[in-house]
Amino acid sequence: MVFNKNLQHVQTRSKFDKMHIHNKSIVIQSLMKNIFRIIQAMFFTFMVLLIHSCKKTPYNPIKDIDGIVYTDAIIGTQVWMRENLKTTKYNDGTSIPLVADKTAWANLSTPGYCWYNNDATTYKTIYGALYNWYTVNTGKLCPTGWHVPIKDEWAILATYLGGESVAGGKALETIL
Repeated sequence: MVFNKNLQHVQTRSKFDKMHIHNKSIVIQSLMKNIFRIIQAMFFTFMVLLIHSCKKTPYNPIKDIDGIVYTDAIIGTQVWMRENLKTTKYNDGTSIPLVADKTAWANLSTPGYCWYNNDATTYKTIYGALYNWYTVNTGKLCPTGWHVPIKDEWAILATYLGGESVAGGKALETIL
């Protein structure tokens, strides 16, 4: 139904209009599901890519500035960390601010990190720390010699694993 500014009924949508709106809804729902799958795949594979000129064997220990030890995995031609970062400091030793308040987090325009559900005890091992863009963009988040992957590196990984729709699951199979 269409109403004018006085909320008086002016017109009822035709069957075609209703079908068109319904089809748009299905397309939007399908698009959102695909976007969610891509985000989910990236989330589960949010590990850090090593810039290294020589071939390495897997399972080399990597230590961050907090002393947390990670291991690596070779996936195709790339070397990735097997787990998400948990560091609370930049690689130069500077502390990254912990932001536990949801409103403060949403309004941040400076670096910060938090723990999923503000519960490091339960989620630190599973998800690692969650860093905002300002933290990532410093270039000092990862252990020395490592960096946060760029879009092209994600694309290489996804292609090697069979495409974006299956990459997350296959990455987990590869690293676990």
